[in-house]
Amino acid sequence: MVLPETSSCGCTFADTSFLTGVCGANFTLFMGLVEYLLRNQCDITDPCRRFGAKTAPNRAANHYDFIVVGAGVAGPVVASRLSELSEWNVLLLEAGPEEPSITSVPAFSVSAIGTSLDWKYTTEPSSQACLSTGGRCKWPRGKMVSGTSGMQGMMYTRPHASIFDEWGKANPGWSSQDVLQYFIKSENNLNPDLVDPGYHGFSGPMVVQQFPSRPPLADVVVEAGTQLGYRNGDLNGHNQTGAAVAQMMVYEGLRASTARMYLRPFLNTRENIKIAVNSQATKILIDPATKKARGVEYVDQAGNKQTVYALKEVILSAGAINSPQLLLLSGVGPRKDLEAVGIDVIVDLPGVGRNLQNHVAGSIGFYMNEASTNSLTLESVEEFIQNRTGNMASTGLTQTTLLMTSKYAKDGVSDLQVFFNGYSAKCSKSGASEECESTGSLQNCANRRLQARPTLTIPESRGYLKLNSSDPLDYPLIYPHYLESQSDVDILVDGIKLSIQLANTPALQKYGLVLDTTPVKGCENYVFGSDEYFACAVRRETGPENHQGGTCKMAPAEEELAVLDNQLRVHGVTNIRVVDASIFPTLPNCNPTSVIIMAAEKVSDLIKKAWEGQALERTV
Repeated sequence: MVLPETSSCGCTFADTSFLTGVCGANFTLFMGLVEYLLRNQCDITDPCRRFGAKTAPNRAANHYDFIVVGAGVAGPVVASRLSELSEWNVLLLEAGPEEPSITSVPAFSVSAIGTSLDWKYTTEPSSQACLSTGGRCKWPRGKMVSGTSGMQGMMYTRPHASIFDEWGKANPGWSSQDVLQYFIKSENNLNPDLVDPGYHGFSGPMVVQQFPSRPPLADVVVEAGTQLGYRNGDLNGHNQTGAAVAQMMVYEGLRASTARMYLRPFLNTRENIKIAVNSQATKILIDPATKKARGVEYVDQAGNKQTVYALKEVILSAGAINSPQLLLLSGVGPRKDLEAVGIDVIVDLPGVGRNLQNHVAGSIGFYMNEASTNSLTLESVEEFIQNRTGNMASTGLTQTTLLMTSKYAKDGVSDLQVFFNGYSAKCSKSGASEECESTGSLQNCANRRLQARPTLTIPESRGYLKLNSSDPLDYPLIYPHYLESQSDVDILVDGIKLSIQLANTPALQKYGLVLDTTPVKGCENYVFGSDEYFACAVRRETGPENHQGGTCKMAPAEEELAVLDNQLRVHGVTNIRVVDASIFPTLPNCNPTSVIIMAAEKVSDLIKKAWEGQALERTV
């Protein structure tokens, strides 16, 4: 539901209301009250710096120097950096609505999953993973300004240096030393005492810091990690492996999306940038003779087909599914697949949509010796509104992270990231402090249940996507091929065992953690706790972590699956670039948002270097 923002703030914008429906019918009344209270806080909604005032282009103004497609993570960075040059006109297209106010509240950081703000992709059936749902995995992807980052937990982590050094072997300029400057450029770290010198920035747009609040058990989980031999320190500095209460992309108690930090400060002062929300790109217009992009077709918020023209470049930042989909719809991709759906081939590029990777998780549950009462209360709502602190100012126990090594890890590089779920303040029926979590009952609460999610961060399995038809509004066919490599299963099984070791440390045993031995449905014939049982459980209840990437692989042209050069230009089409998670040759072994921001900063500099000082060229 889209509602007008309250006029008491002096401005209006179309805000999306969704919170009342995410917890179930019995929770609607209280959750509606929470949403109403939050959406009447002007510093939360920030209506005077929203994109509603930057209307979609009309036929009198349909030429731009640069067209950026997708306002998720990378798009706002690139649009902001390019618009720093006042002589350049920039258009940013976004398929979904403006960033909803409620998604900025940490307690509701993932609440948009499954709503109208989610593309709601599902994968094609597999015989290896997601077996409890017929082999189909749900793939939440954000359809809004902020993209999928608007339905993730705000965590800021960087990969091991060896990941970039491997990238840099084939792609000059992408080694760990090459990219560090762009991490530093983007970052404004507000916890200088917690980080290693030489690795962090303190004046960039993206604010990074710990949440102002956390449950006491968060520090206990970190202590448990140290009792297994892992250090507690900066995981984004000289050594990635360890356990920590993570730093987050959060500012003044609210999500620090790239749209908020890179674009909103300049919307009222830069006349050379336009943002069109609810405007879904459907095709890049490429001249078959010159192999140059001329512009972009899109469907506007009224459902009308529009065309805008690029004088210099088109930059795709539509994400690991939509960026390759747009290239395919535009005639760039594997010849056989394009001809099968009736699309004229402009550039035969076999790698488009291939090399698909994702982090994937197992899970294991534990019970504590305390009642499972709710963390979302009337008191916590009041505290958040007044001070931006308390239970709603964090993601609960999920803000802890442990970057661990399985027994299969190579050279000490973390291949597992373990998260714990618990103490979430995302749902309540009454707001009473004695309310039982999940049920809404006010008495006889069950023991609190925690869940560990050991996540495979260096997968060997590779999938692909392809078009289902030539209709741009038709979802592509996604074949993730999860767990087709047995080594991926082996690492996850070891991750579950490490999670149990964590629960059995003296630190966590003070809370009486007891393993939940309820068998996963379909795995009852295996001995609980055996490798065979855990392998079954991983295949039955597969947990995709929504870190998809690799589908527009950066690699030299001679590589079979290469899509982009080291300047992030599409091979064969010099004025289309891609910057999002699809560019990754291999996935970062961590949450990928920081890497996408880094890449967006880097490609912005590459574009400036390519065009600064040159006369305006029309490619239309």
